[in-house]
Amino acid sequence: MTSFALLFLVLLTASPGSPADAGGWRWPLGPPAPAVVWGFSPPALPWGAGHRGVDLAARPGLPVFAAGAGRVSYAGRLAGRGVVAISHGELRTTYLPVVPSVRVGGVVSAGSRIGVVEDVVPPHCALACLHWGLRRGAVYLNPLDLVQRRVRLLPRWSAPRTPDAVAAAGPTRAGLRAATTGGALVTGMVLAFVLLFVWRQVRLRGLFVRRRAPAQVIDLARERRLRRAR
Repeated sequence: MTSFALLFLVLLTASPGSPADAGGWRWPLGPPAPAVVWGFSPPALPWGAGHRGVDLAARPGLPVFAAGAGRVSYAGRLAGRGVVAISHGELRTTYLPVVPSVRVGGVVSAGSRIGVVEDVVPPHCALACLHWGLRRGAVYLNPLDLVQRRVRLLPRWSAPRTPDAVAAAGPTRAGLRAATTGGALVTGMVLAFVLLFVWRQVRLRGLFVRRRAPAQVIDLARERRLRRAR
């Protein structure tokens, strides 16, 4: 019951609807957490087709918040849409289409309002949505990893057993293997002694028991002894 309670607690704390995780990251929309319209699908090659981020369900005018603390590195229009980019050290998050309310160089914290969703339907969304991207240098990453914890079940390790516990538990596998090997060795030695004894008995019997010659065979040694006796 304790294990099930701990697992249930982890699932509750790992819920995507939480506004921020232990690392200071949060969803750029909500709460509640928005629905993911289109997930992360990086291209096989840097210049190939793919989806370098995630699309979140939104509506025009909805407030957009910084996913983490950082500095605004871009805030303006790009390819006919408003774009905000925030640098977080090695990481960089992007948000579009957004009507920016921040300026380049401004410092923001996680949850700071950076603008509102622009009334523009992106080409790859059937309805209004917010495209949220994450990069480390030139490598695109899945931004959902910032806010969605992964529950990992680990094996249950038992405490080291004391010598008394080992003795109480009975023979171990190694002990049984050693006992089996010793028994086989003793059995082999006994069988070898029995075979040697039988072989020696047969040999001695052949030496002391004189074989009778067949009737058709003349025993020359016996004939010589008979002639000498005459």
